Amino acid sequence: MVDSSQQMLEVAKAKISCKGITNTNVLYSDFIEETPDLKADIVLMSLVLLHIPDTEKISQELFSVLNNGGKLIIIDFDKNDKINHPKVHNGFSHDELKKRLTEVGFQQTEIRTFHHGSRIFVKQDASMFISSSIK
Repeated sequence: MVDSSQQMLEVAKAKISCKGITNTNVLYSDFIEETPDLKADIVLMSLVLLHIPDTEKISQELFSVLNNGGKLIIIDFDKNDKINHPKVHNGFSHDELKKRLTEVGFQQTEIRTFHHGSRIFVKQDASMFISSSIK
């Protein structure tokens, strides 16, 4: 498990310890600053992309970490014009995200909305998507 937040890594460590999981490690890394020297078959990002200003750069970095045939799974918020916050994107358009991932080199991307909720995104009603891309 890789994260740029020490606090989130501590949460992950506590959950790993509590569950007695022995085949998992945590690693601090900020992909925007430097990509760690690792390879993966699957990268899962849940409610992370909206916090990253340069989505093009992070997409390129994640593409480079994946093995050929690897999968990038993104869970995040659909674009929502009611959201205006200086620290997060206001969600993502499926077409724009798919275009970005294709430009980076992903061969196949499927995106679908899977949840609608009340007051779940900066206290606004919002929907969430799951995206699956193959390198």
